Amino acid sequence: MMTRMRSPEKQLHEDLTQRELEVLICIGNGLTNAEISEKLFIGIKTVKTHVSHVLHKLEVQDRTQAAVYAHQKGLMK
Repeated sequence: MMTRMRSPEKQLHEDLTQRELEVLICIGNGLTNAEISEKLFIGIKTVKTHVSHVLHKLEVQDRTQAAVYAHQKGLMK
């Protein structure tokens, strides 16, 4: 039986859409949902949806953990 070689582990943030990545960077910069809404020209409900998707995809519980993740992975611009 042949064992398959595993490729290097994929980073969780690689599954984020471009917009979700932008929202993550805003979270990392400490912006509130209202501030993200203004900065990205999207509605507050849309921001909340993106934040929810980001937390789920990064497998974190809250915004603080998402911000720490973004800083640790060098995603901050």
